[in-house]
Amino acid sequence: MFLNKFSGIVAVLLIAVPSLLSAQQTDETSLNSITKAELRDHIFFLASDYLAGRVGPSAEYEIAAQYVATQFATAGIEPVILQEDGSNSFFQGVPFTKTTYSEEISWTILKDGKETTLAHNDDFRILFGNSIVHNNLEIVYVGYGIEEPGYKWNDFKGLDVQGKIMVCLGGAPVKKGESVLPAEVHQKYAGPRGFQLKVSGLFSKGAAGIILVDIDGSTGIPFAMIPSEFATEKYVYAGGETKVRSQFMSSLYLAKPEFVDLIMAGSKNNPLKDPENVLDNYKPQLLKDTYLNTEIEILGEEIITTRNVVGMVPGTDPSLRDEYIIVGAHLDHVKPFQGQVCNGADDNASGTSGVMEIAEAIAMNPCKRSVVFTAYTAEEMGLFGSLYFVNSGLFPKEQLKFNINLDMIGRSDPDNVESRAHYVVTHKKYVEGIKSFVNEVNDSVTDFPLIYDNDDDSPGGSDHQTFINEGIPAFFFFSGMHPDLHQPGDDADRIDYEKAESISRLACLIATKLANMNELPDFINQ
Repeated sequence: MFLNKFSGIVAVLLIAVPSLLSAQQTDETSLNSITKAELRDHIFFLASDYLAGRVGPSAEYEIAAQYVATQFATAGIEPVILQEDGSNSFFQGVPFTKTTYSEEISWTILKDGKETTLAHNDDFRILFGNSIVHNNLEIVYVGYGIEEPGYKWNDFKGLDVQGKIMVCLGGAPVKKGESVLPAEVHQKYAGPRGFQLKVSGLFSKGAAGIILVDIDGSTGIPFAMIPSEFATEKYVYAGGETKVRSQFMSSLYLAKPEFVDLIMAGSKNNPLKDPENVLDNYKPQLLKDTYLNTEIEILGEEIITTRNVVGMVPGTDPSLRDEYIIVGAHLDHVKPFQGQVCNGADDNASGTSGVMEIAEAIAMNPCKRSVVFTAYTAEEMGLFGSLYFVNSGLFPKEQLKFNINLDMIGRSDPDNVESRAHYVVTHKKYVEGIKSFVNEVNDSVTDFPLIYDNDDDSPGGSDHQTFINEGIPAFFFFSGMHPDLHQPGDDADRIDYEKAESISRLACLIATKLANMNELPDFINQ
């Protein structure tokens, strides 16, 4: 095109064409440096049993962080964390309070002035404990905990659950043996996968604790089959920022059906009064004069740090280099489940590996704006690594222009196995703007469709939300809710490496385009 447009300026062409061809060749070379083979090498290391799931904070997580920092350094990425001796490092410390508890834990339920003690493991179990100490918290019964306004069903209408204990039944409403909601909606909340989806929605409500009760076996995961995840050591974020996404502050518990009898004793709304006809007298409500307290001894507290890995390719344009495009992924994963390591190959060795490959490619061809690469800690604990990064002052918030987040780029969920479709998830106000932008870049890059979703409808939550909370446009690439998510089966040999390569290349092209535009769109839906 250049030749046709300026065919009369022969002298200029003789000088310019070789350099332009060289630049084009280099662009192609840098993109092609993102390969299945290198992604496979990264993922097999990060998702090995040797790293025990990369739980942050842990010694194994630190090994993974050192690996990422070494890859950044090898690629020519600049460290940006100023040290006391004046040197720069790739490591940004993220503070946590480590609390050590005794092994004995119980609940005291105070109802109508009467106290009843419940034993851990015998009466309730901890599935996820951010903060497991509750002091005189009110209890809200939310029925099935389903919010489907399009089908005129909302168990949260008129209820305030913020900072309270929320009690929720498994499954979906049934009347006279028939589902009340349409079959496809009812099925969405059935079985273990429905349990997982429901929990994701409940986290967004801001309760201090969520107690799930399966009174009819509809979750497919009976109390006796689920081990408690209680640990005597707990970590609470100590960064000091107040804008913590509320969904990750809830603790999650499983209780025996008898728990409902206890807290709703004498109530006509008690679902155990007639388990076959739960909808008779059905009413989600705040339970009056009913409170939960935790009984546990604290043995000690200390401040510790886990670390983000942060590097940068500085921008080349003097007027734009102080604006930043962030390409990130969380490096941490979850604890072993029933004695088996949860290696987190897709979640999120895949995304972290993509970031390392994109960093290498962009380092070959720096952009006008600076591009920052991050591997966050503590995403699984509540997006705390990205929260600390954004609020640390390392870069001015107003100069953070866009965030591309890679969280699970190597699998397909059960609904998309045949098409291998991948999700692009953002806030609803950005969906159309990002869809238009990404589709234009994606032309001929991937061989499978992209599904655009918003955080209100998607069960996935990730570090892009930290940026969106600050008014910074962001999205994340997401495989979807496949059965191995947070399970021992999320191993490196199950990754679709061709897909991981395509998504990484697409993310690289998006970052490069954003970093080279003279003016950035605001992406807000018009």
